[in-house]
Amino acid sequence: MAPRPRNPGSKDLPPNLYKKKDSRSGVTYFTYRDPVSGRVFGLGKDKEAAIREAMAANFADTVRPTLTERIIETKQPAARPFGGWIEEYRLIYKERGLAASSVRTALMRLTRLDAEFGKTDIRDVSTMVIANYLGGLAKEGKAQMARAMRSLLRDVFMEAMAAGWTDVNPVEVTKAARVTIKRERLTLDLWKEIYKEAKQPWLKRAMELAVLTGQRREDIASMVFKDEHDGYLHVVQSKTKARLRISTSIRLASLGLELGAVIKQCRDRVLSQHLVHHSRTVSRAKAGSPIMLDTISKEFSSARKRAAARLGLDLGKTPPTFHEMRSLAARLHAAEGRDPQMLLGHRSARMTDLYRDSRGAEWIDVA
Repeated sequence: MAPRPRNPGSKDLPPNLYKKKDSRSGVTYFTYRDPVSGRVFGLGKDKEAAIREAMAANFADTVRPTLTERIIETKQPAARPFGGWIEEYRLIYKERGLAASSVRTALMRLTRLDAEFGKTDIRDVSTMVIANYLGGLAKEGKAQMARAMRSLLRDVFMEAMAAGWTDVNPVEVTKAARVTIKRERLTLDLWKEIYKEAKQPWLKRAMELAVLTGQRREDIASMVFKDEHDGYLHVVQSKTKARLRISTSIRLASLGLELGAVIKQCRDRVLSQHLVHHSRTVSRAKAGSPIMLDTISKEFSSARKRAAARLGLDLGKTPPTFHEMRSLAARLHAAEGRDPQMLLGHRSARMTDLYRDSRGAEWIDVA
């Protein structure tokens, strides 16, 4: 089969060898197209080496049969398997000093990537392969997962390039999946109704702390009494490691709550170091022990369902979770003249604006 007509920019190249310039980096890459099977092979950035390999393939050079062997249909073991690099990357990721929960999530995602591409040579994981994988996740309704996987894959290949495993990052030119946020916002009125339905005292305290401090579920569960001193509640956020000192005099007039008073209410007849704790022994959970994260979510969900049933509300398929109190806190404090960005521990105002967005759940008063 005769090779395709040459482009003007490829006149000095042997047949079947092509070059392409990356519009972002300005780097030129070379590829070889097998005239028989139509398969395309990346040859990197070295022009002279690419010409040698292309000529060897074209004329079946027995001295340098490197590319010829790659064209043979018999599948050869990957010289640089993606799974081998994943093992290296795991060690790199663990040394970044991130939160344990972040590391655990990343390692689970890396396991999925290993199962998907592990046996493939890392240099054969092309942009099309990545785009098809991410597109498949998006079509399954997992757009958020697709975005997370794209971000992780991009970093995986960046580190691989730095280590010399590959010359290109195929993820760079892919597009992030568009995510439509479905979870309903928590309104102040609904918060009050859920609060009424909270049967456990610890759940009431957890809800009060969440709406007053705007902290995540993990940080609420890990708060201890010794964190309160010198008129402040000291919080080191588990996700971002942001160090906050929240004045115990901070209050929400809309709920009649003050942080210092809520912390005092957390003390009961049971000796415990945790603000939110079991007040009696339940199954394997001893009195005074902290509340498990799943238990917090489960009991909040139960109280929410009871409140909705009592009021005859339909909260849809994605009702507000415990985490939505972080958004409610941002909106309530902003309405009372406080800067929610510092309270939530955000580095950018843009992120805080996302939390302040009620997504149409609240009425807008027009004077």
